[in-house]
Amino acid sequence: MMLKTKRVNWSDAISKVIAMVMVVLLATAARGEWLLILAYLGKGYEHDLIHVVNITQDQVSSFRKSSPLSSIGVMLEYYYMRDLHSHIAMSVITSFVIFYGMAWGFQWYFYVRQRNKAEEWKCQPNKWMSMKEKRNEVLLGSFNLLIGSTISGCLSCYMTNGGKNSLYTNISEYGWTYLVVTVFALMMYNETCAYYLHLLLHKPYVYKTIHKWHHHYGSPTVFSTTAMHPAEFISFQIYLIVPAFTVPLHVGVYIAVVLYIYYYGMIGHSGIKMDALWPWQPSSMFHDDHHRYSNCNYGFNTFIFDKLHGTLRRKDQGCR
Repeated sequence: MMLKTKRVNWSDAISKVIAMVMVVLLATAARGEWLLILAYLGKGYEHDLIHVVNITQDQVSSFRKSSPLSSIGVMLEYYYMRDLHSHIAMSVITSFVIFYGMAWGFQWYFYVRQRNKAEEWKCQPNKWMSMKEKRNEVLLGSFNLLIGSTISGCLSCYMTNGGKNSLYTNISEYGWTYLVVTVFALMMYNETCAYYLHLLLHKPYVYKTIHKWHHHYGSPTVFSTTAMHPAEFISFQIYLIVPAFTVPLHVGVYIAVVLYIYYYGMIGHSGIKMDALWPWQPSSMFHDDHHRYSNCNYGFNTFIFDKLHGTLRRKDQGCR
């Protein structure tokens, strides 16, 4: 009896890998994090370096009195911010180029090229944004992208100049058990912060004041990823960045988890039907349904808290 082997469609597999890489780059650029991630990689290997700038607080004070312009440079040096303007400029320019270059590519491929086949790929095939909504989405998202890339530029400058962080590269420092535990701990930390912060954003006053900006886009696209109130955008960025400066984490673990979160965050806002790669990971319909119905599916990367609190959308129980 001959066994038939399933032929691998290499063309399709390669296309999926390329698409995944593009989404990762797009998601990283959306929050201005690409330069900071490079800094994480670099500073992980320089974790034990000592800051070499020999400037005392007394010298900073004397420079303040003598020359304001000179004192700015000394202050930047003292606080690990040498060449700050270069880092910010590089972060902002590259983030905008990467994000909008790829975002418009996705937009063209699906929302223009395959508009007449929306039933096949779109989460909400009968709902489309108006030109005014699209324009608002891009402008608001651009403002937050500017904020995110500026923060990324500042932090990457700090780390590149010797600023302290809690990342390490030598696994033997804490061992394999600690490394594996931190993978799950970091994932749960991020999901816990995301769920409960999201739940807070849906409290009447906070929703009306802040979160409603993001829910204006009932049928989200990739541009909706950053289209939100700046206070909300910054809040999510803070809890993602904090672990890198407070808890010993292997640089590979931290970057992998952050990229994973960014990747699925982008997919959840794409408006495109995409299945999950992992059993615990919702499909793109999960977060799209949150935008559509508003009061369900508050989680981001798992169903855990939605099941725990009864906020998971049931098809036989309509949400408003």
